[in-house]
Amino acid sequence: MTHLKKITLGIFFSISLSTNVQSFDGAAGPQTILPAPGYGELDFEAPRAGSYKLPVLGYAKNAKVIDTNNETVSYHEMFRGKYTLLNFMYTRCDDLNGCPLTHVVFSRIKELAKQDPTVAQNLQMLSMSFDPTYDTPEHLKKLESGLHDQHMDMDHSSGHDGHDMQHGDHQMHHEPETDTVNWKYLTTHSEEELFPILDDYGQSVIPKSDDAGDDDGNFSHILRVFLIDPDLKIRNIYSVSFLHPDIIINDLKTLMMEYGVDESNAQNQHLQNIRIGAGDSKAGYESKNYITNSLSIQNRQGKETDLLKFVENPPLGLPEVPVPADNPVTEAKIKLGKKLFFDRRLSLNNTISCAICHVPEQGFTNHEILTAVGFEGRSVKRNAPTIYNTAYFKKLFHDGRETSLEHQVWQPMLARNEMANPSFGVVIEKLRNLEDYVGLFEAAFDGQQASFETIPKAIASYERTLNSANSPFDRWYYGKEKDAMPPSAIRGFDLFAGKAQCIACHTVTEKHALFTDNSLHNTGIGWERAMRKDPESQRVQVAPGRYVNVKNDIIKSVGNQQEGDLGHYEVTQDPADRWKYRTPSLRNVALTAPYMHDGSLGTLEEVVTFYNEGGIKNEIQSPLIQPLNLTSAEMEDLVAFLKSLNGDNVAEIISDSFATPIGDHSKN
Repeated sequence: MTHLKKITLGIFFSISLSTNVQSFDGAAGPQTILPAPGYGELDFEAPRAGSYKLPVLGYAKNAKVIDTNNETVSYHEMFRGKYTLLNFMYTRCDDLNGCPLTHVVFSRIKELAKQDPTVAQNLQMLSMSFDPTYDTPEHLKKLESGLHDQHMDMDHSSGHDGHDMQHGDHQMHHEPETDTVNWKYLTTHSEEELFPILDDYGQSVIPKSDDAGDDDGNFSHILRVFLIDPDLKIRNIYSVSFLHPDIIINDLKTLMMEYGVDESNAQNQHLQNIRIGAGDSKAGYESKNYITNSLSIQNRQGKETDLLKFVENPPLGLPEVPVPADNPVTEAKIKLGKKLFFDRRLSLNNTISCAICHVPEQGFTNHEILTAVGFEGRSVKRNAPTIYNTAYFKKLFHDGRETSLEHQVWQPMLARNEMANPSFGVVIEKLRNLEDYVGLFEAAFDGQQASFETIPKAIASYERTLNSANSPFDRWYYGKEKDAMPPSAIRGFDLFAGKAQCIACHTVTEKHALFTDNSLHNTGIGWERAMRKDPESQRVQVAPGRYVNVKNDIIKSVGNQQEGDLGHYEVTQDPADRWKYRTPSLRNVALTAPYMHDGSLGTLEEVVTFYNEGGIKNEIQSPLIQPLNLTSAEMEDLVAFLKSLNGDNVAEIISDSFATPIGDHSKN
């Protein structure tokens, strides 16, 4: 196979720069054709992955097409949860810098991916034909199977007819490969089915004619290759000049960083289908062109991992994990605690688990609502905080009312608007009578049954394992890897520790960084919420891109009055503690939106803007919070730094949670 690849590239480069080829206007004659950059090496260094952002250029349109098995498939079903390269081509193309170029670039990417598991396991390549008459499923199946890999033949007038090229006295072919990159060929039954797809993707395809005016089987078209992210957003469109493996692979890695996929986990194939974010993604919901992007429950599958390693050997950037002497962490406790964490039967009516509010794929918080919703749809007055790295927290809950994970566990179980259990005893007796818990507590706690002490100790043991670091920042700052963070993030850290003074509350030390001072502060958000006067109406989104103004009287008539919130004052009754809330850790902060204790800030950009303006002034606001006078470019750099704090084990932890049985209350 390697030998044939070299022959293929050699054929392309052996073509004279003055060659008799067919032009777009149908005229034949000597023309100078320079091979596109994709055939060779770049004459410049491709931008380093993660050092830039890929904008959203639009949303990929859906289409019904047929694959090489003559089965109807949907674009969206193929695109969702994948990183996709989509090109439009036809196998009779004779344009050196047209379809053959795409084939060579895709082939080179496929070869390079063998040495890069991150790309190999996350990428799919789709070649869509716009010549359904000739490119039948049967014809394309030969290409997809790895046969007829030649795309230029000096003895043929059409480049893709070179699939049948003779070499000496033998027809050239090679055996099917077993690459991990998924490369499929697609077509349609007819031109009538094809044309709307071409229109949706801006593909202008014009049949070419010979000297007699007859259709010669070739087409004039402009080469474009689309890069589509797992949420169906188009993130780049490559023309001839930029269709190069180095550029595309770095773009793919940049997108994967954005989605939290890390190279160190790439060898675990089961991680490739882990979507970090809401399973029912609402990305783009503000647009009238919103496309539903929901993962089925069948896709929510994972694989168990050894969580104890994150306690015994914390990831780079974290200190030794504090473990109470009366509750050492063991595998049996972790497994039991994880089962309890995901079990809805721990609520009064068997519907609410800890994981309902602390959703693993959403950063162990909930992206989809500002504040949590508990038992029977009852609102909770605060945002669900992440439980990543809570083993290190000295104060728990937004108001800092608890000091240990073991003590914290019971409060949501008994809260009327969370899990709503009427007493400790109800929970204990329920667990003692569930068949699938028989022997589990006894094995984890030296013969002890489910009890007031063992239940929270088990859940706390699981929560104590959710330690995530070894982020790009950690590898750059503590690991001394110069290229681990992009320049914008490095500039952002300089601001974080300097002009912006974020480090005053989000601490970083010489040996580790918790990014929290484990204290409480009044930023002004709680004060403003308590003092503001509600407007007469609110703008409410009712459908993609559709908003209506709804009077507050109507809203109040169908919901409960918003509960007051005085923050740490509710713990101490000290007036100086009004509207103080715990400083959260910033680790994995890009994965834990929305932000602040009430979920009122939806993006990191909004958070940085809020602090740049000095928060919201009030008579007891923390003196540490002052206007920062950052420029727009500086704020972008600060956000880039915050996005560099995602731990490298996030997908692994999510996958482990997906593999957890949650019990079946219908049998009890």
